[in-house]
Amino acid sequence: VSKVNRTHFNEWFTHTIHPSHAWLESWGQYQGFWRGISRANDVIDNVPNIEMDEAEKNAIIGEARALRALYYLHLVKTWGDMPIITASVTSSDIFEQPRSSVDDVYNQVIIPDLQYAEENCKDELHTGRVTKWTAKIILADVYLTRAGWRRTSQGELVQGDAINWRLARDKAEDIILNSPHALNTMPLIDGADTTVAYGVAWDGSNPFTVESMLESAAINQAGFGSILSRECGPNSTGTKYWGTSGNKPFQQEGINTTVLQMRFPGEPASVGKYIPTPDLWNAFENGDERRDWSLMTRYTTSTGDTYVTQPTLRKYVDIDYYLGLENTSFGNTNNNFILYRYADALLIYAEAANEISPQTDGNDAYNALNEIRTRAGLTPLSGLSQDQFQKAVWKERRCEFNGECKRRFDLIRTKRLSSETTDIQLEWTANEGALSDYTNVNALFTGTLPWPEHEWLMPIPQLEIELNADSDWVQNEGY
Repeated sequence: VSKVNRTHFNEWFTHTIHPSHAWLESWGQYQGFWRGISRANDVIDNVPNIEMDEAEKNAIIGEARALRALYYLHLVKTWGDMPIITASVTSSDIFEQPRSSVDDVYNQVIIPDLQYAEENCKDELHTGRVTKWTAKIILADVYLTRAGWRRTSQGELVQGDAINWRLARDKAEDIILNSPHALNTMPLIDGADTTVAYGVAWDGSNPFTVESMLESAAINQAGFGSILSRECGPNSTGTKYWGTSGNKPFQQEGINTTVLQMRFPGEPASVGKYIPTPDLWNAFENGDERRDWSLMTRYTTSTGDTYVTQPTLRKYVDIDYYLGLENTSFGNTNNNFILYRYADALLIYAEAANEISPQTDGNDAYNALNEIRTRAGLTPLSGLSQDQFQKAVWKERRCEFNGECKRRFDLIRTKRLSSETTDIQLEWTANEGALSDYTNVNALFTGTLPWPEHEWLMPIPQLEIELNADSDWVQNEGY
């Protein structure tokens, strides 16, 4: 990684992020959501004028409105108050608007858009297009988020209306009882290569499973593949985890090749910006099938060849690229990014139902929680207090959704961002399967710097503040 990029990322890791940061200004993270909103607005404004089947027309509009709601949801969760723009851009005047409160964005855009989509989008499994069930799971997530804590753009700590727990529960229950979705429960077995049932949704040869509810597709074509296979590669040989390059860690299994010889033949770059921590490893119970699959340290092909790596987030790795197969390269991979799946509905239901009233053994909330655990190879839970059940759901969310970009938002809405990011274990040891102790290379996980309260929200890009000077935009508190 270049020195410039290391500096940029270190500002995140040391909590010195600022409004002029390249991630916000030149890398387009904030602007990308607005491009999506603009395109959705064009569809919503223009499709009604097309002569076509009315139901098909409404479904297309519903898809656009669901996507607009999703983009706004990420904006308000990450940056707080946002201007409400729900029409096509016809002049620069449309941009000269004040920031509306988060509640107004939810009530005027996000929730009405999703309600329209759930009524008008198609009642079918997700195969790349938004369905009514896609809209419902996003809406359940909206209610779950609104029930929790957040920090306003002015720095005020507020908790959402408790009525949102009931709304989240009911929407998730609708999906559980009435949708065509379900958990993947059968593993994929290809010779010596076994993908556990939990991992089937991320198998590149098997996209859009019955579990998937919103999945962003990548294909083996330059410019249309995922870059995360490279971003998830922490080391090209895995020597820090497996010991020296000449070690033979699997001799007792009859494998006499060395760590260096077991390097993935595709030799993926050692970028390692998006990597797991020992703290995450230790969040899993013994026997949890999700751990060894999700936090990949070794991989055995269908023909029995074994390769090793440092702990790597398996969900976003196109194994064909790591194996050096034809038609794969950086940016040319087929591993999709899953935003929502049926497991979301189960755990949203369990958490929300428990917040409404304590749970008793064998009821629907326990069934939802234990369906997740059973799939992971764990024993069902029973006899928990309301507080214990709550913490059990939080733990399952961490393990089930590891690497899926949900934990930070979970920690914020449950008011645990600071407490859960302090004193994070840094060193991989034999307890985490490492043959030699080593320190995680990512400074974010040192656990020495407390997460500042103002970073519940990110700063509005400075350029946006300047462009909206006439609308009296004020920077988020703390920046």
